[in-house]
Amino acid sequence: MSRRFLVLLDRAARIREMIDREQKFPAPSSMRLIRMKQLYLQLSRSLRRLTEKRIIAMASAPRLRPEIIFLNVRSAPALSGRWQ
Repeated sequence: MSRRFLVLLDRAARIREMIDREQKFPAPSSMRLIRMKQLYLQLSRSLRRLTEKRIIAMASAPRLRPEIIFLNVRSAPALSGRWQ
């Protein structure tokens, strides 16, 4: 995972904890809750975008195909003792 992803994830977790704490107060501040929820939503969107980019990069990465394809594990030369 990238450093940016981990930082965003940590910030989102902290904001979520702050939202939960604020909601447990006897008289929560609605303005404070709105601001924190907007910030949490922005962080969530950023995390989602980073995740989507990573998935696309993984899906479009070139695949390395071996020239020799073994029928099973035993047919591999290293395991059968036929390694040359």
